[in-house]
Amino acid sequence: MTGELQIPPATISRTFVVSKCSYFVDVQLWPLQSKMDPERWLSNFRDSEMDHAVHLLGAFLYYSHALVEELFKAAFQKLSSRIGCSDKPYEQSQAHWNQFRRNIIVTYVTGKRPSETDSGYIFARLARQALGIPENQIMSPIHALEALISDSPRPVIFVDDFVGSGDQCISTWHREMKLSDGTVTSFAKCSAAISTSFFYCPVVCTETGRQKIARLCSQLQLCPAHCLPNRYSVISENSIVWPERLRASAHDFLLTTSRRAGIARGRWAGYRNLGLALAFEHCVPNATLPLFYHEQNGWHPLVRRT
Repeated sequence: MTGELQIPPATISRTFVVSKCSYFVDVQLWPLQSKMDPERWLSNFRDSEMDHAVHLLGAFLYYSHALVEELFKAAFQKLSSRIGCSDKPYEQSQAHWNQFRRNIIVTYVTGKRPSETDSGYIFARLARQALGIPENQIMSPIHALEALISDSPRPVIFVDDFVGSGDQCISTWHREMKLSDGTVTSFAKCSAAISTSFFYCPVVCTETGRQKIARLCSQLQLCPAHCLPNRYSVISENSIVWPERLRASAHDFLLTTSRRAGIARGRWAGYRNLGLALAFEHCVPNATLPLFYHEQNGWHPLVRRT
């Protein structure tokens, strides 16, 4: 529900999971029922499906705005160990960190077709609000490239909420952009030509995305607050979501209920078949299982995509 998933016990009751959801609402980790309704979502399922549905709900991870902000700060703070602060006495370490903060360029990843709805824009604002990064150091990708070429080399930090497949990051890294002076370049080309450091600080990153970025963006140092192993996927052979007794029938359960909800056969497992059970207060990633947010054919969503 929040934090690290544990191996599920063989039996979790509906009453237990729903009361746990209510507790998360009470302590403001989850939103009010008007925005997120576990009981109504469970009503989508038949009695014979309830055991699977309850375990699926019990595995759901929800990141509130407050939690995202704290994890974002933690991801950024991790950079101190990447730049050698931990190897110095406290005063030298603090001075080194402050100098690093004054020099950095903060930018964000965008989709294949950059849009103002990309979550990177949200985190660019959060870098100013939560991290105190001056606005003149926060730039769009194309302006970050121009600053790298026209100024002295400066560390570049990409900020984001979530890495699923890694596709957006890879697209941003290799996308060739035409600068104001007519130069056509990319972050990948700059990383080979300019001696500086490039970091990527998402809040949550899947193991799938981590491996793909390491392979295709070798000069980009990935530094997430939280990494999700492959077993967090509901369709993984060793998924942590299902107890042993439900594992063999989990695929049929997901396929059958997705078909009944009217979810297209090629979409039921989420983007790139990542099959995740998570959402953020500001968005529901494409990699999340559609069963959680679908709302057609009379299907009641657990969370709504905004």
